Amino acid sequence: RVGAASSAKVLATGSAWRLTGHAAAGRRLVDAVNRGGENEQRIAAFVLVKAGDRAVRLLHEGLTADAPSPALVDILGSIGTDTARLELQRVASSGSPDLAQAAQRALRTLDEIDRSQG
Repeated sequence: RVGAASSAKVLATGSAWRLTGHAAAGRRLVDAVNRGGENEQRIAAFVLVKAGDRAVRLLHEGLTADAPSPALVDILGSIGTDTARLELQRVASSGSPDLAQAAQRALRTLDEIDRSQG
């Protein structure tokens, strides 16, 4: 029951953020990725990926917070836009070793996708 309520709360937060663009709601989604349970992390990640470039600034904030989750880097990779790539490049060159490695992997994957479609 608690898991379902938490998941519903993340879904409601995602809807509120998409409708209003209110940064506090977006930050709660990033916090769900960083600190939530598995279901909350998945739901928040899905909402952030679907938001595309709108989520990049929030992801940047989340990546500069205490103990950021490498999942935030994965979300940037899934977004895959030029803006998300710029953030991945920043993390790859200045993030913690774990985050930098994750960002480098995401950038390699995006480059491989570009080559295969080019």
